[in-house]
Amino acid sequence: MKIYKLKHLPTGMYYQPHKHRGSNLSKRGKIYQTATHGLSSAFKNEDKPFPVYVEKDSKVHKETMGILIYSECKWSYNQLKADTNTSDWIIEHIKTD
Repeated sequence: MKIYKLKHLPTGMYYQPHKHRGSNLSKRGKIYQTATHGLSSAFKNEDKPFPVYVEKDSKVHKETMGILIYSECKWSYNQLKADTNTSDWIIEHIKTD
């Protein structure tokens, strides 16, 4: 399988998994080498929105404020949540020559 990243088209940023702090979006993202990735289950159910999380007042938050609609996250301090459509995400293959 070719290596790839998951790109969010409206923001131009890539998906990356995160733990209780940080952001799901970044300019570099995570490189995947298998068919399973962070959006695998969301891609199967396209009607359901896929949430992304960012840290409040972070660089990513400031860059995406006009594009994504954020709400306070109840379970994590200083985190914001935005729902994205799975149709806004693409698999971007990386050339390895």
